[in-house]
Amino acid sequence: MGWVQVAVVAVVIVARLRAAGWLLFMGLLFTLGLLPVVLLAPLVADGFLAPPAARPLLVVADLLLLTAALTFPDGGDNGPLSPILSESAAASRLGERLAAAGTVTGLLYLPVLTALTVWTAVD
Repeated sequence: MGWVQVAVVAVVIVARLRAAGWLLFMGLLFTLGLLPVVLLAPLVADGFLAPPAARPLLVVADLLLLTAALTFPDGGDNGPLSPILSESAAASRLGERLAAAGTVTGLLYLPVLTALTVWTAVD
């Protein structure tokens, strides 16, 4: 399951680079790249170390992370940027709805990742 997590993290990185804007730039610059590592490395480690009973939670974390990566907008000079929408569509009502979905799934990913990491550490 660990190599699946490596693939998921690779897809997330490619998706976020597809809509690279100010949020990505600031996240990398001000944290010296530590923020992406803190958000993604535990998922890969849990993929290799988690017990088999934790796999459903691992799948939930994957789905939440992929959804957030594909729908969470980044700020561009001319408006929001989205990995799956054009610039004009990202600024439309559809873009606003996708941004809300990306925000919710991104926020849900954090407690799921925490629970998964705690489960892995306890086991």
